Order: sequence, then C-alpha cells, then structure tokens
Amino acid sequence: MGIEGRDYFRDSSPYTDRLTGWGWIAVPPVCKWLIIINIVVFLLQIFVTRQPRRQDLEVYLQKYKELYKEAPEDGSPGNLPDFSYLSQISVVEEWLQLETHKVVGGQIWRLLTNAFCHERFGIWHLLFNMLFFYWFGPTLESMYGSREFLLFYLTAAMIASLAYVGLELVTGESVPAIGASGAVMAVTMLYAIYYPRSEIYVMMVIPIEVRWLVVLYVIFDLHPVLLALAGYRQFTGVAHAAHLGGLAFGFLYWKSDLRLESFLDRLSMPHWNRVFGPRRAVRVFRPMQEGVQGDSDAQVDVILRKIHDQGETSLTDHERQILTAASRRYQNRNR
Repeated sequence: MGIEGRDYFRDSSPYTDRLTGWGWIAVPPVCKWLIIINIVVFLLQIFVTRQPRRQDLEVYLQKYKELYKEAPEDGSPGNLPDFSYLSQISVVEEWLQLETHKVVGGQIWRLLTNAFCHERFGIWHLLFNMLFFYWFGPTLESMYGSREFLLFYLTAAMIASLAYVGLELVTGESVPAIGASGAVMAVTMLYAIYYPRSEIYVMMVIPIEVRWLVVLYVIFDLHPVLLALAGYRQFTGVAHAAHLGGLAFGFLYWKSDLRLESFLDRLSMPHWNRVFGPRRAVRVFRPMQEGVQGDSDAQVDVILRKIHDQGETSLTDHERQILTAASRRYQNRNR
C-alpha cells in the first residue's frame, strides 16, 4: 500500500476511529482482556459477599465517632462513613482493595489488585474508566506492542497505588481505595503526548482536546492533594493522589523512553527459561521484535498519522527508530 492510501491522510484520529470503525472487533488482545477482567471482577464484587460481623460494626462505629466531631454544622454527612456497605460485605473487595496499613503489613498484592475493582453501588466508576481505556488504550498497544503495553499498564497501576499509600502515610489517613483510574490516567497522559489535538466529547456533547483534558485533571487532582499535605482533613471519595501518580508515570515513561520489556528481560533468571521455554535472543531494538507483521505495520501507521497531524519534528527518537527499521524491512522485501 502506498503512503497516500493509508488512513492517516484522512481527517481522523485513533479516538474517532474507535467510535466509527470496527469497534470492539478491532480492539487488540491486551486491551480487550483487561476490559473483560474488569467487568468480571465487578460482577464478582456484587455477588461474592458475606454478612457483616460484629468486628465490622465496631470498625465502622469507631470511624463514625472519629469523624462525627468534624461533621459540618449544616447537618450534611461530610466525611461520615457510608453505612450502606454494611448490608453486604464484598469478599472480593476485602482481599483486593487498597488499604495502606495492610500494604505496610505485607499484603503488597493490593498495590495491583485494587486496580481491577470498582465502586459496586454505581456503574459510572467502571463505565468511565473503561470508556477512556477503550478510546486510548488500543492505539498505544498498537504502537508499543501487546507485551510492553501490558507491562506499562500494570506498572502504572502500582505506581498510582504507591502514590496513594504515600500520601496516606504522610497525612495519617486510612481510607480504602479501588479503581483503575490511576492506570487509565497514565494511558490518557501517554496518548495525549502523541495526539494532543485529538478531540473527545465530554458527556458525548462538549468537544475538548485531550491535552486540555489532561491539564484539567492535573488541576482537579492536585488541589485536594495540596490541601491534604497542608493538614486539611477531607474525604472526596476520589483517589486524587493515585490519579497524579498515574499521570506522572505516563509522562516519565515517555520522557525517559523507558522500555519495561527490556528491563524485565534483564531480570529474567535462567530457571524461568526452563519453565516457560526458550526465549528469543534479545535484540537492540525491541519494538520491532513482536514478530507479527501486522503489529509492525500498525506502529508505522500510528507514527505516520502523527507526522501528518503534527509534523516530523514532533517525533521522538524511539519513533524515528521504528520508521528506520520499517524502511529497511520494506526495502529488503522488494529486493
């Protein structure tokens, strides 16, 4: 196919293609499975429950006594705990949600597993996280390859959790947290770096460029964190520190040209190879190592689309390497 025949010469973006193209069928495997897993865990949160015990009531009552002193004088609930949770205790949340004192006590799996849980008493938390991930994630998976993108997403989730735990250790607060928002924020940041002028529609009506959406998120999340650091006790129901951790990781990942695949390969032990089978020799240039021609072409398509939208000067060194390698491959094919 000639360069003029590729879809980046149309007035479109990966986001709009996601809405008007093949949709779910075209979603690459990692994005598809992560969305499915989040939905399955959400259903398990709802159905795998137990009756509250006496100790659950004691914990909630103690929390109520602590926060009652700071309740607003106008009679609004303020920071008071939501006792609706006591009707049924979700066993899944008990084991997967992020709780600072339990992480410090050694339950480090919670740094990752909380990112697969969402608020079970409403659909919006899960819906918006998965929509943003569905819009932005597939493009990044096509650019970086499935393995690298999966490592990026999981690492972003853990970095976001560490940011949340860190703030709680500083402020002395202890509020459980769940949600993929931190990892999704990292995905959104990385997408915005490559496609800053791509527009999305807030509430399906108001158009806004992704770069300005990221700026708004930074402002929206930074303010409550600054208040918490200044000593103001508050509970917004949003893990602002986790959001900022995800946004920061997404930016630093791009800025440092980090490749988690290469890092993981260096950590691989010989006995792992005996368990999982022989690995291919590590090449200097990782992104083109996926082996599937379609993945390489998808990466080239994304980069050429970026050149069309923003000019050649917007390319990173990593993207130039991808184009150079692809050019050599095409030349060898035509010989």
